[in-house]
Amino acid sequence: MRCILLLPSPNTTRIRLIVSMFFIMLFFGQCQSQFHPPQVEITEADTVGYDFIDQERNEIENAGYLEPFFEKLYRQRTQGGQKISIVHIGDSHILGNYITKEVRARMQNAFGDGGRGMIFPYRLAGTNGPKDFLVSTNARWYGSSCQRILSPETPFGVAGFSLESTKLNSELSFRLRDTATSETRLFTKVIVFQHKLPAQYDIEVVDETTDQKAGPFLENQYAQTFYFDRPVGQMTLKTRKLTSQQKRFTLDGISLENELSGVIYHSIGVNGAKYQDFVRAKYFARQVAELQPDLIILSFGTNEAQGKVDAGYLTNSISDLVTQLLEHSPNALILFTTPADSYLRKKGFNPHLADLCGIVRNYALKKGYALWDLYELTGGRESAQQWKSRGLMSSDSVHFTKAGYAIQGKLLYQSLIRGYNGFVHSKP
Repeated sequence: MRCILLLPSPNTTRIRLIVSMFFIMLFFGQCQSQFHPPQVEITEADTVGYDFIDQERNEIENAGYLEPFFEKLYRQRTQGGQKISIVHIGDSHILGNYITKEVRARMQNAFGDGGRGMIFPYRLAGTNGPKDFLVSTNARWYGSSCQRILSPETPFGVAGFSLESTKLNSELSFRLRDTATSETRLFTKVIVFQHKLPAQYDIEVVDETTDQKAGPFLENQYAQTFYFDRPVGQMTLKTRKLTSQQKRFTLDGISLENELSGVIYHSIGVNGAKYQDFVRAKYFARQVAELQPDLIILSFGTNEAQGKVDAGYLTNSISDLVTQLLEHSPNALILFTTPADSYLRKKGFNPHLADLCGIVRNYALKKGYALWDLYELTGGRESAQQWKSRGLMSSDSVHFTKAGYAIQGKLLYQSLIRGYNGFVHSKP
């Protein structure tokens, strides 16, 4: 009798390897208390070496307000099993993902990796965006942002952008591959954000590489959640027409997550955006609630300070946005940040930034929210020349280089960890 040895195909072997790696990651993610002390060390790699920045003063003001957030981080650090959602909202400084990438990587290294979080096909909407994922499509898309349309109310959601196609059987593919490092990240959970109307096509989520169709789990008027059985590094949205009313597909955003405990750091930014632009976005706060935020970070100010600041109008805009966010996410905590100093239309010293930062400071502390004052930390009035002379500011003298943004990200991470370590130290 002849025996035949059946060897697994390369694809089968690859799938088994991915599944094995996933469960190894799950084991380590849930057993962090065996490997980490409660406090987090701020290493040399987390610091910056510029004398115009006083890192000893780098602290969050009113950090006691953030104790529920720090408590959840503490439980994750010592026991595991916690999913911590941070939603960072802002303008072009946030859109590029340079600041948030630094914070995300360090927070996930310290507390576990809960997934990539919010993404959007920015290039198809005619703007720049992060470089840690790739997008491809077979359709023509039309896109805009909440900053471009000045109506009192605009039809934008969680990304601050919207993208639409009328092509039947259109496809939109995403791959979590960093173009700088070639690193690929895996995920199992996909949240597709739409403000669902009868004219919207139905969708399915597939990964042809692993031959999987993600199963629908939850659906409401604002978002649909899908799960893959096995981890994937890419996925494709496919539209399907099931009724005669369906004529288009509109996308408000996507979140890619995994089922591990840890931090998920969502980054939401729009070029030229102000507080008021997100106030006017009809579905924004409602869809942010689908991300179940523990902490919402608000980073605006550069665009408001391109002219004389109306204190009353700005205060009302800030208040309106916070009110909308907390109406739908009542358990979220708010952390305000101020922008680093920059020039006014390339012409030198911006006299409006100090006033703006003062208004943000006064509102945050008067209302009892947390504040991270990057403006004062990095030198305050006319400190833009310090960034510029060291090659940390871009040629437009408003934005920063990758190195400049990396410094800001490290500083924000430092402030969060100092607040967290102080909380841990004070525990009985």
